[in-house]
Amino acid sequence: MGIYELSFIAFGLIVFLSGVGVVALKNPVHSALALLANLTLTAVLYLSYLSAPFLGVVQIIVYVGAILVFILFVIMLMNVRKEDITETLLSPRLLFGLGAVVVFVAQILALNIFVSGSAQGAKYIHAKDIADLLFTKYVLPFELVSVLIFAAACGAIALAKKRM
Repeated sequence: MGIYELSFIAFGLIVFLSGVGVVALKNPVHSALALLANLTLTAVLYLSYLSAPFLGVVQIIVYVGAILVFILFVIMLMNVRKEDITETLLSPRLLFGLGAVVVFVAQILALNIFVSGSAQGAKYIHAKDIADLLFTKYVLPFELVSVLIFAAACGAIALAKKRM
């Protein structure tokens, strides 16, 4: 195993730990910062190791540049007080997050075992192919996600108004 593989594993481990931090941290601002680290390091993996520059740039522009700013705006709008946040080591959220991680890793391992024998090798996908799929076959789920995000923002604003 060379330095290339070891650095990929190191970045992957940091992405994994930041993902656990998103779920485990009780302070929403700290959780959002862990999400920032996760999304940025995922873009680094796309750009440097997975030969997917389009996905890396989209990761930065869309998720880090737009969605995360939107999430931080909603968090700041909710005006969470410091006394509302109490950290516990074995909280139910952390246990749920660790359980979800175990299930996710089991799914990845099962997928690797069952698919690796029949995989043909990766084919390069152009941005035009992704756009064609997104705006033809998957246009309804794409639009439903935007409605879901809008509904979540409206709910956060309604909760914030009740506190003020």
